[in-house]
Amino acid sequence: MILPFGYDKVAAGSGILGRRSEIDIVASTLASGKSIAVIGAPRSGKETIVSEALSRLRARGEKSILCQMDFFNIRTKEDFFALWKKTMKEISGEVSRNSLLPYDIDTEFVSDRQSLDLPQIIAEEASTAIIIYIKQFQNLLTFEDETFRLEDFDRSWSKHSRVRYIMTGSYINSMKYIFEERRLFYSMARALEIKPLDKREVCEYITAAFLNVGRVIEAEEALEIYEIASGSIWYVNQICSFCYAMPAGYVNRKIVNQARDCLLAIHSPRFLQTMLDLTSNQINFLRAVVDGVQKFSSSEIMEKYRLNSSANVFRLKDALQKKEVITFTSEDDAIVIDPLFEYWLRNCYFAQI
Repeated sequence: MILPFGYDKVAAGSGILGRRSEIDIVASTLASGKSIAVIGAPRSGKETIVSEALSRLRARGEKSILCQMDFFNIRTKEDFFALWKKTMKEISGEVSRNSLLPYDIDTEFVSDRQSLDLPQIIAEEASTAIIIYIKQFQNLLTFEDETFRLEDFDRSWSKHSRVRYIMTGSYINSMKYIFEERRLFYSMARALEIKPLDKREVCEYITAAFLNVGRVIEAEEALEIYEIASGSIWYVNQICSFCYAMPAGYVNRKIVNQARDCLLAIHSPRFLQTMLDLTSNQINFLRAVVDGVQKFSSSEIMEKYRLNSSANVFRLKDALQKKEVITFTSEDDAIVIDPLFEYWLRNCYFAQI
């Protein structure tokens, strides 16, 4: 049974809302032979964009081997190379099964550094192209040391002519640090940061989706749902699913508010834990961000929010970025990464102070 307002699976085909430009960019970049990094908050549509772009390539006759890896639990070099070599073994096995001549690579006797070139070696031997799709790519930062750095990956992978890499990550600041600050993989990959969905498009989706299941929602209530979720389709669908579960044919403001409260009840323990992990000064800075402050070092703002000094402001910015609580736009405007967390801060946490 397919339930309306699903938020547990990757959207596909006609179920995709917006993201046409992002899908075009990923598909065209891969088609041109380059790699791509897709940067976005958790549940912002990265997997949907990549999956649809790959579907387009297959529809155009793209012939390549797709290899997927998720680094969500990778924290050490040992863990990484165990997964990497195991995956390369699986790729060589797949190539062998589809080749006239037997083909295999014994990864046991390949050094860690040499193993980074295995995708290109396999692709050349098999005369095929390989696409390696890596999720939570930023976790490679966790085991950088004097013996192995991301520059080593860059040096190897940038030489791979038959391999394209799709690198996605949910830790926005860590991914920006890799691709924008350190400018790694610059010669081989394009970096794409996902933007919020269009307000009108989301509101029209909400209205049409309720009509499809025999419910009515006014434009004002659809806009309220959008505002609560700040356009995050994951949160939008959760709110709508709560509204749909209530036995009423007309979705009014009261029902939307009840759905909002259900959503906040589910996610507030996570938000509370985030706040427990912050210092008092970090909370003061976060409150300034929620209030829309952008010039944090002015004497008036430092006094109002008890930020102490310009040097302290710099430290607070850095700390909250490392904790992936806030990020900064290309115009250097501070934003809270999780839109529902920002709503909770404004309407629950700071509203009580």
